[in-house]
Amino acid sequence: MTLSRDTLKTIHVIAQSGSFAVAANRLNRVPSAISYLVKKMEEELGFSLFDRSNRQVRLTPAGQYFVEHSQWMLDSYEELLRNTSMVSSGVDTSFCIAINNVINRDGLIDFVEQLNQQFPSTQIELKTEVYNGCWDALFDRRADLVIGAPHSAPKIEGIIHHAIGAIEWDFIVAQSHPLASQIDVLTAEQLRYYPAILVKDTSQHISPKNTWSLAGQKIIYASDLSTAIKMMERGVGIGYVPHHRIKEQLDRGSIIKKAIVEHKQPTQLFYAWHAHRESPVLNWCGEYLMRPENKGLWCL
Repeated sequence: MTLSRDTLKTIHVIAQSGSFAVAANRLNRVPSAISYLVKKMEEELGFSLFDRSNRQVRLTPAGQYFVEHSQWMLDSYEELLRNTSMVSSGVDTSFCIAINNVINRDGLIDFVEQLNQQFPSTQIELKTEVYNGCWDALFDRRADLVIGAPHSAPKIEGIIHHAIGAIEWDFIVAQSHPLASQIDVLTAEQLRYYPAILVKDTSQHISPKNTWSLAGQKIIYASDLSTAIKMMERGVGIGYVPHHRIKEQLDRGSIIKKAIVEHKQPTQLFYAWHAHRESPVLNWCGEYLMRPENKGLWCL
């Protein structure tokens, strides 16, 4: 006799109820069938699972250990059936969400937590994209959904996009930077002397762009936006960053916001995904993200 799900479940129900008769009733089987199954199982295992010397059936020490350490097998089996059923109904086995590096990420945890609860069989991946890399991730099928794709969509057929708000930019220099003491609006001639700190556009097929730099200016590419901000705070270089990412540094004065001749305008951000795709996961994400209270989270 193999250790099947049915056998495991029977042993656990007997252990919970303390009675072969009660277990038989719960499992819609006759008591004799339950007794036979357990007897054959004990013979195969080579030890007793239940002490039948009293009116109420009790687990032996070996049976107690067996029940405690086999619960995960039952749980895993049930989870496997549930998840497989979801997959058979068209639920994605994996789902990738591309996140623009400039968005406010405070709402991501709640979003992913609820998404995971709704679709436990789906492997969820979050990845960061920069600038046109957001659109390129859709074009190249590296992502199923984008949060924060910038500006208007390039000419990619079959893409749905919805505006979610705009990111405000601040041009900053370190408190210790030579430009920090300048009162007047800064000109290109003054700025070009210092390196621009950028995070490189991750686009592989669509023309990449820079957040801001001047012709002839040295560019230092940081690995991510947090590192870029720290480099600017140290005075390594200058550049634009989203206002919501540097509120604390501005408040404590470690960086200073400066006015420059050609100020960077706010960047409109979008949700984006492929049209005409049958995906319960994508449909749920769209409904969740389009709620008014969720659309405003990413640009704060």
